[in-house]
Parts: sequence; structure tokens; C-alpha cells
Amino acid sequence: MTLLDIVSNSMRRTMPTCGNVPTLSRRMMLVLMLALSMPALAEAQANGPTGVPAGVFVSPADLSPDDIVLDISPDATRFIEGAVNINYESFMENGGQLRSTKDIAALLGEAGISSNDSLAVAGECLPCGGGPSPAFFSYWLLKYLGHEKVRILQGHPDEWAAAGLNLSNRSATREKTEYIPHTAAKLLATYEFVVTGGARIVDARLARDYAIGSIPGAVNIPYETVLSNESLRPKEDLEKVFAELEKDRPVVVYTNLGVEASIVWLALQLSGYDARLYSWRDWLENQPKFGYELTKADASPNPVRSGRTTTISATFRELAAGAKSSSSDNSSNSEVRLTVKGCATCGFGSPQGFANLARKDGYVQIGSSGQAAATGGNDTTVQKADSTLRCSAIINAADGTEVTRMSMLQTSAGKYMGIWSANVDPGDYNVSIAATASGNAQTFVNVLQIKVTG
Repeated sequence: MTLLDIVSNSMRRTMPTCGNVPTLSRRMMLVLMLALSMPALAEAQANGPTGVPAGVFVSPADLSPDDIVLDISPDATRFIEGAVNINYESFMENGGQLRSTKDIAALLGEAGISSNDSLAVAGECLPCGGGPSPAFFSYWLLKYLGHEKVRILQGHPDEWAAAGLNLSNRSATREKTEYIPHTAAKLLATYEFVVTGGARIVDARLARDYAIGSIPGAVNIPYETVLSNESLRPKEDLEKVFAELEKDRPVVVYTNLGVEASIVWLALQLSGYDARLYSWRDWLENQPKFGYELTKADASPNPVRSGRTTTISATFRELAAGAKSSSSDNSSNSEVRLTVKGCATCGFGSPQGFANLARKDGYVQIGSSGQAAATGGNDTTVQKADSTLRCSAIINAADGTEVTRMSMLQTSAGKYMGIWSANVDPGDYNVSIAATASGNAQTFVNVLQIKVTG
């Protein structure tokens, strides 16, 4: 809303409509208009374009010469002239975990950014089709480092150019400096805090990922529900989204790596919550070994003609306490190893991501699932999950794109079956089996290939 809009609206609300009022001079009219519009002007200055408090977002037109634009886009080809480029994925290790504060500070200093600089974070996740989450995540990260003067730059290159900013096909190079972090530890949740901290847990992934596996007791608030046109929704809308959360209780919000969760984290912070960021990856790495082994996966008929049905079956064997899967390697290092391939934002745990996870024994542990017991009051423990073994089949095309996923029904002890209508183009399709039981879950990746013929 422009100043003229504010003044005009205020005048319409406050000026008398008598037709015999003498005409005022332009100067007197302006003074009167400004006086009458001060409450509305103050409100507009205190809030951003979507009702978000000022200081979080900045428009291209409001950039100061003292602002350093930090473009965090991977593979960007257009930058605001003078912008520094650091791919946001550089803030994470290959496995998706956040790099140490020391390493991130060194990365920023190497790029010529100090902790006293005024930053405007720009850019998006270009490889996966765009989206604001990397900018929100980088904003959270800088706040976690204790950076005070940081905002999120709104818009895209075309909008930046329209605002009069010069664009370049190269990012700028600045003289190296020292970045001194002052870590705000409360912004990042630990596994111990999630388990014993008495916090409400928010799973900000899409509903279909939440349904396959989540932290027991977590409520699903997909990150998309707090966005409108790649910015946060108005405050009154956010209050409705978060209506079931108590403001006197900490909130832990997570997604696969925490990237998209940063959007909900910021919305929570601006709505008055004590919000902390977490990751599904960290939860997974702290879970016990899955108690079942997949002994057989089959489809009949296979091949199947396009448009016909085939029955997918999976047989499980319960492992004795302390037993190892027959597929496990004999390495003395039993640490769970998760590898992200491709885009860090969407390549981990996304619909196609289950086929992109790697573990040395051929399995991928995906964490807890099942219905949590009812919580009451200020219960401080994560509830025990359902002990019933449940499984789903995830069918992917040869390029890793998810075709469908379906629940499988138990037909006898340890055996589960599901019927797939192969209404797809001819080709080879990979099947992964996701299983959950006793507060733990695991995905058995690419255990079956179904050939669809014409």
C-alpha cells in the first residue's frame, strides 16, 4: 500500500461529506490528510506487504546502498549487480546435516561477509522449479549465527529489474573478512529437546510424507499452508493455521532437512511462538534398528499390460533382539548413513526421494510412524507409536518420479498384498516398500521391478 493509498483511504474514512465545505488549499489539504492518516501510516510502516512485521522482508525499491545482497540460489544466471552468491546447499554436509558454526562462519568470511554487515537474502531453489524456502532457511541460519541486520529480499530478477536495479550475469567478489558468530542456540532443537523438552512438534512436510512416517505425536501443518505467492500469509490467517498450538509451550518444527520448515518457523516466530528448527534426518539417525526384515517382494503378473492390474506382495520376518538383517554388511561401522542426491531441499524424503536414499546395507531407515497415544495437558514425553506392522508400496518410474503409493493389507502372518492398476505408459517401474512398527520405520528401496508392456 502506497502513502497515497493510505492517505486517500484515511480521508474517505474521516473527512465529512458535506457539499458546502469550502475548498481547501492544496498545502492545507496535504497537512490535514497527513494528520488524519497518521494512525494508518504507522500501521503500514510497522507491517510488511502481507501484514508481517517490518524488518523481515525488504522490497527491491527499499534496498539501501549499504545493504549487501546475498544470493543463495544454486546455478543462478542473473544477479543483482554487486550481489554475493553462496549456494545455500554449501551450508550443509553431503549427508544433509548442518555444517559446524565454525565452517559456516568461514564460508561467509571467505565471501567477504562480516557479522556486522546489513544483508538482504535473495534467490530460490532453481533446480527444483523455484520456491522461497532456501531464502527463508538462510535467513534462519543467519539468525542462528546471531546476525542482527538481515532481511529477505522479495521478488524475482524481472521484478528487481523493474524496480530499477541493475542485473548482472555474474556475482560479485568481495575482499575476504572475518565473520564472528554469536550462536543463538535456542533456535535449533536437539533430539534430546524433542524427546524431553515438552514441546509441541510440528511436521511441516506434505501430508503424504507425514502419513508414511513422522515423529510420534507430531501435528501436520504443511509449509505450503503458511504461504501466499511465495511470501507469508497475513497475520490473521496464520493465527487460524496455528490455532491448536499453545503460545506458552515451545514449538519444534521440522521437515526433511529443515529447509522448508524454516518457513513455518518464521511464521511461528512472527505469531508470538517460541519456535525452534529441527530435521527429520536427525530424528532418523537417533532411532533404533528396525525390527523386521523384508524376505521377499513379488508381483503377479509381471510383466503386466498397460491398463491391467498386478498384485504386489511383500513378506516380512521379525528379527530377534540384537539380530542383524541378512542383507546387512559385516562392517564394524553400523552408523546409519543417509546420502542426499540432487537438490537438498526436495531430494531427501520427498515422494521421489525414497528411491534416492542410500545406506550401506541397502535399506533406508525413515523414522517413526503410527498413531500416537492421546496427549493431555503439558505431557513432556513423545508418545509410544503403534506396534502393528504396516506397509505401503511406492512405485516410481525409471527416472525416479513417483507414480503412486498404496497401502498393503496383511493376508497372513508376515505377508502383505496390494493391487496396482498399471494405468501408465509401457516401461520399467521400481517398487520400494515402506514399513512402520513400534515407533520405528524403514523403507526397503527398489526391491522389485515391474515391467509394463503395451
